[in-house]
Amino acid sequence: MKPHKTLTALLLFAAIRSATFADMVSLSPQKDNTLYEDPTGQLSNGKGIYLYTGKTGVNGLRRGLIAFDLTSIPINATITGATLSMFLFLPEQNLEPVDISLSKALLDWGEGASNAGDPGGGGTQAEAGDATWIYTFYDTSSWTIPGGDFSTILSATTAVTQNGPYTWSGSGLLADVQSWVSSPASNFGWVILGDEIDAGTAQRLESRENSGNPPQLTVTYLLSSSTPTPSPTPTLTPTPTPTPTPTPTPTPIPTPTPSPIPTPTPTPPANPSTLGNISTRLLVETGDNVLIGGFIITGTQPKKVIVRALGPSLTQFGIADALANPVLELHGPGAFATITNDNWRSDQEAEIIATGIPPTNDLESAIVATLPANNAGYTAIVRGVNNGTGIGVVEAYDLDRTVNSKLGNISTRGLVQTGDNVLIAGTIVLGPTSQNVLVRALGPSLDVSGKLADPTLELRDENGGLIRSNDNWRNDQEAEIIATGIPPSNDLESAIVETLPANGASYTAIVRGVNGTTGVAVVEVYALN
Repeated sequence: MKPHKTLTALLLFAAIRSATFADMVSLSPQKDNTLYEDPTGQLSNGKGIYLYTGKTGVNGLRRGLIAFDLTSIPINATITGATLSMFLFLPEQNLEPVDISLSKALLDWGEGASNAGDPGGGGTQAEAGDATWIYTFYDTSSWTIPGGDFSTILSATTAVTQNGPYTWSGSGLLADVQSWVSSPASNFGWVILGDEIDAGTAQRLESRENSGNPPQLTVTYLLSSSTPTPSPTPTLTPTPTPTPTPTPTPTPIPTPTPSPIPTPTPTPPANPSTLGNISTRLLVETGDNVLIGGFIITGTQPKKVIVRALGPSLTQFGIADALANPVLELHGPGAFATITNDNWRSDQEAEIIATGIPPTNDLESAIVATLPANNAGYTAIVRGVNNGTGIGVVEAYDLDRTVNSKLGNISTRGLVQTGDNVLIAGTIVLGPTSQNVLVRALGPSLDVSGKLADPTLELRDENGGLIRSNDNWRNDQEAEIIATGIPPSNDLESAIVETLPANGASYTAIVRGVNGTTGVAVVEVYALN
């Protein structure tokens, strides 16, 4: 078996940072606005030349909103720097420094045609699509909390005094930009927060409509071909559809009948943080030993997703045995019509490009679909065209966070071999708070031939650092694992309970066989409340 260090450097999705070149972009805001404290939600300033934040002399709160379109940055970029510059323009300078902070907005919002003029500190009647104290888009959708939904964790803070340019930067701001580049659907920009305690401390910043000194976001990044880690994924325990009968692809290939992944008991409903990006890497072989990834869709509203099967682009990570030409099948419950794709440009090309995360190689596969929810289970199967074999990746991304449905947990089955050809599953934790998870590695309890007799499990962070490992689940954390309600059913199987930091942090679960043994195994990641 190769050392963990080598495996981590080559294989962990979140830890691939082999950049080919660096770049920098300077971006103007896509939209900005001000929330004026008003119980009726009638005031806004979408096209005004100023943004306001803080507390006015008559005890009225103001909160700015600002967002940038980051889609010009490749989704696989590693962000190395992010700085927001804004210009303070007050009638009189502050007698004492006043802190202005940025916090991630948690819901989408709008900039309508309202214009309160100069200076505009009192706002004006909101127009269609404006964000107000009550509405995200006047007057059709509302904030969950009056005054805006935003993270309790501040991304950056700068003290302002006299008029002039100021900048906001640091690790929090960088993490925000990285998460939005990786997960475009989660980009709702920042809420700009001033002093909300002391009256008369409201601050005035020039907006994007101000020709003098509009805001600007400068981003530096390293461009690599690493697998992106986008949109959010949630909390229930999925079960891929058992024994699908796939529809033949344009290039004739055998149609194996993969064995189902076991059905654990669902976990409780999602908390404010969610798991994102179902992503699994494995050596794809033939017959039953293909790559099989499962997820469910919770909630009631249909969910729009993209599922990708990657192979050729992995060679840019130094993976010599990447799957040369993957083909992808998406199976669902009941009468769901199986969807197949060989080369992504051959079908749905415009829709796939519009997601912002098309595969980088024309031989790779992708499917965009709006899938029924209500705990429906789906299975993504990756094979090689003409029985080709090699390392492949299957991924599922949430393309619409505005609906109440969510993607459920990773549940992937495949043949675990040795060295680099082990079973690897990746996810990220999106949201403001840490997320409790249960990770399981199953083998002996599977009802399949050639199952892995004794799996071992590792959980690693985005830098490849080992968070926790486990061989037999009763040897460590037994009480915690039992308390989840879904402990493994065989004592030789592995499990880990861990609380993972959020804010777009990525994690990898690795399954091997004890003493280099091989066999079919399942890896699962569940979010726990």
